[in-house]
Amino acid sequence: MYDLKCKRQACEYNKNCNCTSKVVNVKKDTTCDTYSPVEKTTIEEEKIGQPPIRKDIEVDCNAKCLFNEEGVCQANGITVQPNANKESPICVSFQPK
Repeated sequence: MYDLKCKRQACEYNKNCNCTSKVVNVKKDTTCDTYSPVEKTTIEEEKIGQPPIRKDIEVDCNAKCLFNEEGVCQANGITVQPNANKESPICVSFQPK
């Protein structure tokens, strides 16, 4: 995967809307199981599009998604955003099979 954007603020892996986790797990309900809450005194918001931090991000996926191939996301990039119904963020790049 080339790019993983995350707009879930106050996660230890979120650095200026780029995910820095080595491995990300998306659950069947498309929520991000890797989300790790932290208390931040300053919130980093994406004002201008940021380039990807790295090209080697592995995203394990359990959702019935078009990009899921044998439990691994094969999309070039995905976006994770806050989920109004749950604390864990949700993959908004989800495309049902």
